[in-house]
Amino acid sequence: MLNFYKKLSLETFILFILLIILLTLSPFIPKEYSYENHLFENLEVVVLIIGFILSLGKTLFTPLYDSIKFYIAFSIIFILMAMRELSWGRVFYPIGINNIGEEIFIKVQELWYFDILYPLITILIVIALGLLLYFYYQSTIKGINWNIPLVETIFFITLSILSQCIFDHELIISLAPYNQNLEEFSELFAYIFLICICYKTSFSKHYIRISYFKMF
Repeated sequence: MLNFYKKLSLETFILFILLIILLTLSPFIPKEYSYENHLFENLEVVVLIIGFILSLGKTLFTPLYDSIKFYIAFSIIFILMAMRELSWGRVFYPIGINNIGEEIFIKVQELWYFDILYPLITILIVIALGLLLYFYYQSTIKGINWNIPLVETIFFITLSILSQCIFDHELIISLAPYNQNLEEFSELFAYIFLICICYKTSFSKHYIRISYFKMF
């Protein structure tokens, strides 16, 4: 059973304030910082690697053995996102610089491991989804509640939509000169809130009380 709790923690409030400050300052931050394989994208990779390490660490300390599947699935999700931010390895093969000073990389089809790349990604996604679905199925049988932070979940969904649907496609014309910075800021904080969701989600068993008289 999914339970969303509404508690707003101090660290979440601080993250929200930092996000507002960065979004406000985005017109004054050099656009070059948001180029591929530059400051903000590298920060995103660092955040995702931290999420990967934390989720693996939770498998060692979770009090509920079955929830190990949840944290392994999240570790796979984090490593896939980190690979995506690294353009599946393209950033390690620069071939030049374009007219605005942004690095150019080889096409993903030219990677020496391209033939196994997408099958590997597909396998990892299937494993992650399979682990989550199987654990949820176990939870319904064993009476395990998933206690998920609502505020962090809303922030993650909102920021993901902003970065991938609004800023990436430049739907707000007036913000066009700043869309690249806005997209990267939104994506960076979406990843941070995803770590919060993984770390703050807890699991507890609920018990159904059966009246003695109803047994007869």
